[in-house]
Amino acid sequence: MHELSIATDLINTALETAKQNNAREVISITVEIGELALINPEQLQFMYQVLTEENLLKGSELIIINVPAVAECQCGYKGPVPDKTTCACPNCGLTMRAVEGRDICLKTMEIEV
Repeated sequence: MHELSIATDLINTALETAKQNNAREVISITVEIGELALINPEQLQFMYQVLTEENLLKGSELIIINVPAVAECQCGYKGPVPDKTTCACPNCGLTMRAVEGRDICLKTMEIEV
């Protein structure tokens, strides 16, 4: 369950950012999660709620935006990844390289100062 460590990292980053901006309250944080990051959004939401009960993020909303996987192949194909287990190119069968949808990124925070 790496959602716990992901939630912890997101919360620590959000708390540090809130502190740097003299926030009195955090309304929401928006996170982009790539399809290939293999994160369960429901588990992440649960961990976020539990871990923010005793800090400045209490009551804030965690907004999750799913980023679809996009890969490219040496044959010229660039697009969705039909088989996430092998990343095989639908045109030629070679293994593609993921170019989008792998990352987890804290995109925005809505705060009150």
